[in-house]
Amino acid sequence: MMKQSVTPILLVLVLCSGYFALAQQENGSDLESDVESADSADAVEQNGTNQSGSNRVGRIYNGVPAASENQLYPALILAYSGSKLTRLVGMVFSDTWILTSASALGSAGTALTSVYVYVGNTPTINTTLVYTADTAYKYHINFNKTTLANDVGAVVINGSLVSDPRHLRTLSLATTEISVSTTNRTHCVVLGWGQLAGGTLNNTLAQADYELLTDQECSSAFNQTIPPSILCARSINGYACDMDGGAPLVCNGELYGILTAQTTCIPSSTAKTQKFAKIPIIFPPPATTPAPTTTTTPAPSSPSILPRKNYVSCS
Repeated sequence: MMKQSVTPILLVLVLCSGYFALAQQENGSDLESDVESADSADAVEQNGTNQSGSNRVGRIYNGVPAASENQLYPALILAYSGSKLTRLVGMVFSDTWILTSASALGSAGTALTSVYVYVGNTPTINTTLVYTADTAYKYHINFNKTTLANDVGAVVINGSLVSDPRHLRTLSLATTEISVSTTNRTHCVVLGWGQLAGGTLNNTLAQADYELLTDQECSSAFNQTIPPSILCARSINGYACDMDGGAPLVCNGELYGILTAQTTCIPSSTAKTQKFAKIPIIFPPPATTPAPTTTTTPAPSSPSILPRKNYVSCS
């Protein structure tokens, strides 16, 4: 059974109807893909012991096990294009929608043959309970794959999460921008599936600590103009990597950002600055109709009292 707040219920109606379009199947992706063979993916999912190369890692690196309040909304998405597999992260948004990154979905290509979704981490993911999803994924109608503006996408599962026995929950979407201070940073967490320092993958949901950067710091870090719908955050403890595209950035208990596609990741002790879709800009709260103003007409001055007339009914 899903626990869902009023805000996501209202927003999903808006999002489904006006913000998303289907990915075009005939167009190839210009984004680099991080893929593995299906055999390799199966080995990882079964025992989580696949070793990555010394210069390539994926998923949350050196993070810590996710706090209990962060375990029931993240989703692991496995997108297959033939025998090739792309891993990405998402979050439960409704009983059928998994919210993620459009650029991360694009890295999987548009000719997908199958999509699988795992949800409900306690904290280890249950690999025996899996949902299939529509291969025609969705992306924000104003997504720009060059600038990464409005970098939000979604996959739609076949069936419904309502009856899932693990009491899944959604996460409220932030509706107000956070005022970033360079002297008193806002700390947030990014959720994904852990990789140990030695490169071993596992099925335990992990989180890494991040701090928000100002727009100026973001532009300077990437030496480019950053669109308003993108924010930057810098890792503090652990960091997200290649297979964490679409991972939720949670600030003050709300979804504040979604990690853009990550195509390269080299193990290091240096803090990483990464781009995230800025949720309160991409999905502003639905406009409310202002209450009608009423004009009060001054009461007229009291007229002179007229003599009362007696009316007699005639039967």
